[in-house]
Amino acid sequence: MVIWYFLKVIGKKIYLRHFVKEDGEQLFWWSKKTVYFEKARFTQYKDLSAAKHGATLLAQRKNSFAICSHDNDKVIGMIELYERGASENLLNTCEVGFLLDEKYWHQGLMKEALQLVCQYAFNDLGMKEIWAGVFQDNDASIHLLGKMGFEYIYQVKYPDIFSPENKNENYYLLRPGNCKFVRS
Repeated sequence: MVIWYFLKVIGKKIYLRHFVKEDGEQLFWWSKKTVYFEKARFTQYKDLSAAKHGATLLAQRKNSFAICSHDNDKVIGMIELYERGASENLLNTCEVGFLLDEKYWHQGLMKEALQLVCQYAFNDLGMKEIWAGVFQDNDASIHLLGKMGFEYIYQVKYPDIFSPENKNENYYLLRPGNCKFVRS
C-alpha cells in the first residue's frame, strides 16, 4: 500500500505532492514550449496569472500531483488520475495523464511516478482499471506504458483544430493482474 503523508508520496528519485498556486510559474513555462502542447495538448496559458489560476485549480483536484525531484525539490512534471464517468460500468476505473519536463526525459523518472500513482489507484482508491490515452506519435509514452503492463485496446481519430490533419490517440488499459511492477 502506498502511504500518503501530508499529501506527499516518496519514491526513490522523485516524490509526488499536491499542487500549490506557486507552481503556476512552472506551468506557464511549460505552456510556452510547443513540445508539451504537441505531445500532450498541455494548456497554453496566456500569462502567469492564468497559469497560477490553473495551478490553483489543479490543487483542488485530489488526484492531481506535481512530480518533484529529490535532487533539487523542483517541479519536474505532473501526473493526474481522472474519472472516466459515473455510469455503473465505469465505476472503479480511471484515466491517467502525465507530463515530464523534457530535461528529465529518459531517466526513469516518469516510470517511477507512474508506478507510484498506479499503486495508489489500485491499492488505495480500489480501481480495477487504469486507462491511458496517448497520441500515436508519442513513442516514448507508448513504450513506457508497454513496459508498465498497459495493453493497447483501441484508437480514436480526433479532428485536430490546430492542423488540417486528424490526431490519432491510442488508448491503453492496465488491470491489477497485468502490472509489470511490484504492487505493495
